[in-house]
Amino acid sequence: MKTLLNHFEILEDPRDIRGKRHELKNIFVLTIYGTLCGYTDFVNMVDFLTLHEDYFSGLLDLKYGIPSHDTFSRVFSIINPDEFMNVFIDWIKEITGQKGLHVAIDGKAIKSARDKVNNGNIPYILSGFLCDLGISIGQVKVDDKSNEITAIPNLLDLIDIKGKIITIDAIGTQEDIANKIVYEKKAAYILKVKDNQKDLKDDIKTYFDLELKKDSTELDILETSFEKNHGRIEKRDLILPWEISL
Repeated sequence: MKTLLNHFEILEDPRDIRGKRHELKNIFVLTIYGTLCGYTDFVNMVDFLTLHEDYFSGLLDLKYGIPSHDTFSRVFSIINPDEFMNVFIDWIKEITGQKGLHVAIDGKAIKSARDKVNNGNIPYILSGFLCDLGISIGQVKVDDKSNEITAIPNLLDLIDIKGKIITIDAIGTQEDIANKIVYEKKAAYILKVKDNQKDLKDDIKTYFDLELKKDSTELDILETSFEKNHGRIEKRDLILPWEISL
């Protein structure tokens, strides 16, 4: 708790001092607790926090009890999101260290966040998820006038991925993104190739077709067992060039 408070107390409080009752760092800590307990809207989160007010009063200096859901909403509508995310990522780095190998980068529409703060639009968030620990290590909002391709480099700039393996959907299969992961961030990648990169897809298919025809020793083949999925019997083969065989 001390570590958490130390990180978030450095954030600038943009609220008018008049009528201000609740400390900013306490609001952030309560929000993190509520989110970790599965609450994604402030109304239900405040009900949960109020139910356990005695517990949280023992952790934090809550002179005026649990803030209202309107207070939570106002605070998160006026804070600097970039500053908040930088502090959050620093805290995550401290509690996770260098644990975990696989970081999945993926975009999600936050449907429950559609409200007047977002002009009625559904915000789209790009997240870096540390799969081994089950925790997000960084997020950026995808601008309404852009897409994930422009947001991915921004997220990569925020998070420490050195020595990790990055997976991204096919939209992230771009030369600039791959170069950034390998040469700038010192990580590795697994990127999907679909019809958005038709020439690359054809080149890869041609390579494997030719190697399989000549029964090449440069390929390792792993056949999966038959499995039933959605009413179908499926069989998958994993084919790897020997240079990257596991």
